[in-house]
Amino acid sequence: MKVGRIFGDTMSRVPVLGSFLKAVQERYRRVRLRLREKKSNTTTSDVQPFLTKEIQKVWAKRQTVAAWLDEQRSGHQPVNIFPIPDDRLRLTVVTDSVGKSSLFGGVGTALILGTLLANRLGATLRLATLNEPPDAGALGQVLSAAKIELQQPFEAVFTPPSGNRSLSVSEQDCFLSTSWWTTRALLSSINRERLCYILQEDERMFYPFNDERLRCQHTLQEPGVFVAINTHLLYHHLTSGPYSIPRLAERSYPFEPAFPGHQKESKPRQASPTGRRQLFFYARPNHPRNLYCAGLDALSAAILQGVFTPRDWDIQLVGSHMPDLEFPCAMEPKRVEGLSWNEYNAFVRTIDAGFVLMDTPHPSYPPLDLAAAGAAVLTNRHGSKQDLSNYSTNIIMADTDHQSLVDGLKELAEKACDNDARLEAMAADGICRDWTVSLEDIVERMAAHYIGGVAVQSSAQQLQLVSGRKLDHGSDTAAYLTP
Repeated sequence: MKVGRIFGDTMSRVPVLGSFLKAVQERYRRVRLRLREKKSNTTTSDVQPFLTKEIQKVWAKRQTVAAWLDEQRSGHQPVNIFPIPDDRLRLTVVTDSVGKSSLFGGVGTALILGTLLANRLGATLRLATLNEPPDAGALGQVLSAAKIELQQPFEAVFTPPSGNRSLSVSEQDCFLSTSWWTTRALLSSINRERLCYILQEDERMFYPFNDERLRCQHTLQEPGVFVAINTHLLYHHLTSGPYSIPRLAERSYPFEPAFPGHQKESKPRQASPTGRRQLFFYARPNHPRNLYCAGLDALSAAILQGVFTPRDWDIQLVGSHMPDLEFPCAMEPKRVEGLSWNEYNAFVRTIDAGFVLMDTPHPSYPPLDLAAAGAAVLTNRHGSKQDLSNYSTNIIMADTDHQSLVDGLKELAEKACDNDARLEAMAADGICRDWTVSLEDIVERMAAHYIGGVAVQSSAQQLQLVSGRKLDHGSDTAAYLTP
């Protein structure tokens, strides 16, 4: 304080600044005096409650480990359910959302499978979404494009895990999950014998090696859940080899997709109104597995080498969230997005060549869709995905290094220009074009699993009579679990 007084007395000799600092010094002295008087009048009993309250405030701000973990796993919380008495058999398809932007590929396939299962079981079909209210008209759009019909009652509900809406469940309810996180949410709420899981990708590949990947792996390993796996390629990747899921082969079965929008044709399609051939490039920069940058790089190199010229080719960028780009030689692509399922099918039938990269072990739908429509297609190898000629010889495979992709694009352009060869390959392809045919086997196996999971035997007997076919749901489960 002596130093402070000396400093204050000295600065007081400076006219303006000194007066200001002198006032500050005097205010500080008065505050210290009041605090000293208050301290002399305070007892221990006065201090203790004050300290306790302060500590409680600090503790109140501290979060428990359990609460913190719940926040991190908020997307995987159990589905809220409440029991009801009901004798109706009902199949509930549980997914994140069903809207125009989410109908392609996996969600559409799950709705088709759910419809055929409900028809097979004679069950009400219920659609439950977790992230946003369902579009009631979405199912009709999917079924119309798939050329199938729902023969049972239909319900749609929105049941967010963090909200106050619950899902009614009776002992006759069965469930179809559409991802590992919807499977996880259902496993915490229902009996696993009443659950089937449609698996359409190696979902572990959505993540780096982290906690989410570990939870995904653990969910895939859950016993007692029957898993329908989209394509034999993905099935073999998941059940054999270095990345296999232990014992998954014992409770899973593969199926193949169908493409009813593209029936085999006996005559070449009409030329484009522009007179140029059409190149489809699968452009999804926000989906790392589609190797958007590698594809752009290879396609640019092919254009510079004269493989695709502005005079002979139009480039169609098909996907979402694409930047506005220009290729070499002032070649301006057209961006295509936001199509309905029927619009997309019509568009695909105008394509001569497709360039679709998918760095996963399954083929993905666009290469099969394009080949089914008679287009030549270039896609990439990955792991056990080395050859797709069993689907169509119109599909070319390449490694993912730059030169291999450029060479593949050269072969693609040559094949696309040979209309007769493409037509012959389409006539001889192995791509199914009827969902009722492609899903018949998996529907029977899933129905057998559900029969074992429902509570009342009389309901199981009713299930056997829906299609006139008897299902073996006895103890010999190996009979329907062996591919």
